[in-house]
Amino acid sequence: MRISTLALAGAFGLIASAALADDPMANTYANTITTKSQKTGQSGTLLFNADGTYITKATGADGKPVQIPGKWSLKDDGKTICLTPQLPPNTPNPPGTSCSPLQMHAVGESWSVTNDQGEAFTVSLSAGR
Repeated sequence: MRISTLALAGAFGLIASAALADDPMANTYANTITTKSQKTGQSGTLLFNADGTYITKATGADGKPVQIPGKWSLKDDGKTICLTPQLPPNTPNPPGTSCSPLQMHAVGESWSVTNDQGEAFTVSLSAGR
């Protein structure tokens, strides 16, 4: 998987519930987000943490597992999530921050979202890590 696609796979609408209005990301911390590029079919998972970090897990172009850490933040009064992969300094053509609308979804749901770079993804939320 290309690093740019892998890192941007996390740019998507997330989940929240009215009960978690104080932290719209709370429902993700113990669960898994799976993303699939609608253009390339490449997929990955994201594991979000309450401290503003996340890990992207996918398969690299060489067929081996890849993990990329990153930082997430909310903007626009929590209506947008931005993901910034934390790649090694020598990474060629590293992707920058990617932002997407933050949407409300429950465990078990799937939906589509397009990030600010025009990339469309199918996203799902599953229970557990």
